[in-house]
Amino acid sequence: MTDTSFLRRSPLLVAVALAVLGLPALASAATTATPDLRQRLNVRQEANEVVLGETMQSYYLGDSFEALSHILLAKSMGRIDESVTTSEMLLGDLYTAFGMPDEADNIFARIVTRDMRSQTRNETMFRQGRLQYRQGKYFDAERILNVPLDVQMTPLETERRVMLANVLMTRNAFDEARLALTPITLDNPMGPYATYNIGVSHLRANHAPEGKQLLEQVMNLPVSDSEINNALKDRAALALGYDYLQLQQPDKAREALVNVRLKGPFSNNAILALGWAYYERRDYKRALAYWLELLTRSTADPSVQEALLLAPRAYESLQANQQALYGYKLAASTLTGQLEILEKIEQDIAASSSGWLDRLNPTPEADRFGDPLAVPDTVVPDDRVTVAQLYALFTSHPFNEGFQQYSQLKRLRALLDQRSLELQAMRDMAAWHRNRQGVLEGIAARVSTLQQRLTQVAERYPALDKRARQVARVGGPPAGPSGLKTMEQQFKLQQVESALTRQPDTAATRALRDRLRILKGLVLLDNASRVAPSQEEVYADLANSSTQLRLLQTRMEAVQQLLADNRKQAGQDNAARIRELEARLQAAYQGLDKSIGEYRLYLNQLALNQLDDSRSRINNDIAEAHLSIARLQDVSLIRDGQPSAAPKEAPKP
Repeated sequence: MTDTSFLRRSPLLVAVALAVLGLPALASAATTATPDLRQRLNVRQEANEVVLGETMQSYYLGDSFEALSHILLAKSMGRIDESVTTSEMLLGDLYTAFGMPDEADNIFARIVTRDMRSQTRNETMFRQGRLQYRQGKYFDAERILNVPLDVQMTPLETERRVMLANVLMTRNAFDEARLALTPITLDNPMGPYATYNIGVSHLRANHAPEGKQLLEQVMNLPVSDSEINNALKDRAALALGYDYLQLQQPDKAREALVNVRLKGPFSNNAILALGWAYYERRDYKRALAYWLELLTRSTADPSVQEALLLAPRAYESLQANQQALYGYKLAASTLTGQLEILEKIEQDIAASSSGWLDRLNPTPEADRFGDPLAVPDTVVPDDRVTVAQLYALFTSHPFNEGFQQYSQLKRLRALLDQRSLELQAMRDMAAWHRNRQGVLEGIAARVSTLQQRLTQVAERYPALDKRARQVARVGGPPAGPSGLKTMEQQFKLQQVESALTRQPDTAATRALRDRLRILKGLVLLDNASRVAPSQEEVYADLANSSTQLRLLQTRMEAVQQLLADNRKQAGQDNAARIRELEARLQAAYQGLDKSIGEYRLYLNQLALNQLDDSRSRINNDIAEAHLSIARLQDVSLIRDGQPSAAPKEAPKP
């Protein structure tokens, strides 16, 4: 699918492309004076540079979908082809981001067969390996990611090693993962993450001293502005604490666990582990204090739920059976409430029309038509209860990858809604053009008549121009009978004026004088109008007339061109083309709705599976709480000399 906003800018692109294509003529004209100007200025003449320039600008500005549309449109119009490696690599990356692995894999497989630099080929293969990794095809990803990209720790080489180590650890190849990550130092941007993974790999490969040393390096890093690095520090401290607890070294476990931040994402796990550390030292009061602190936090967290059972156990160790009995009853009641919450979440997920997925990470109304490739990489729900109950789901790679694809599809559907409105406007414009077909014939007849008259004027104009120039060259006052008549009129007016001066000054005489003055003015005006214009005036009038005639001819040509364009546009079968676009739009709607439904079912099933795991764990905890309640009641009955109601159950270690 292409972005129609690019079509509105295509005339500008064509103009720029033509300007670029016109540069060689200018350059060739300049080579006479400076033969080596092209070499010194390093002038490039490839027309695809214009397309790639706009595409790369959109890509680096974050408009990935627009960049994808630019490439596909340019390829369909023949401006670039598959031989341009830069555009093909970018297209493969965009296909990967858009969840189109088959198309991306085809492009990468085609690029690696070309004759190119080994480094470029390795980078292309790395992109292919990253695609396999994102799809969960770890066997193929490992085969590709085993190829080094550079001898130095470049960002791409670092990413390759980290990704390869993650793949190796999925099949428990911890020694190989450790070797892949060892060259990445702590001062590298990905150094803390790599060092943490190396430490964990050492521990799992039974190289405890080396692993603990590396984890301590991460744990002792200074506090950073990066939340990721601070979370890594917490995870390193937590991993050390767990390892020391398994080795039954509670003192060292406590020293590591106190480094976990109280407000961090791993604080509940650390507090729970600290309680175990003191419990192993038989310091039951301190252990109880930590576990009671956890009870003040959200009971949806698995660590808090485990603390609900551990706190009564600490009371039992302190011989406070009444408090322990109350604690187990509280745990059973609280965990039963958590089961009810899980049931509500499950009902919400099962109702396909409830929009559960859309509420997880709502998109602002103003951003509904944003770049479909700019959706968040991770899920950030607003509901804290849902976050706590499905924390493991939201942190899993399959769910986040699927939810990203789901969000992209939803945005694409919003874009289709916008295209549907634009198609309606095109349909209205096509109807307006059909209605104009009858009007155009009448306009064409009027234009034809005007053209004929203009042609006649243009044909007669050279003769008129010639005569006017001849008269201008002769010049002088009017001659012949007209000149004699003028002299006679002036003589008679002078006689009448002389006669009136001899008459007495009466009202009638003054009236006759006024009438004579008016008549004399009219005669002079008539005589002035009969005087031939000067040669300069004639030439100026002729130049003005020639200009007006040329302007009329230009305007007539423009009107004829406009009429031809209207006839062509009105004569096209726009309705058929619009019907074809509507059919394609409906097919896109059907495909999108099908894909959205499939992703909704897939993501809902992942959530239901996680709920089943949580429900099973909580049911086991409830059963343990009830068994502990029965056991304490039996102890109380035996102490009072009454027979027990249930067999005695040993406390869970």
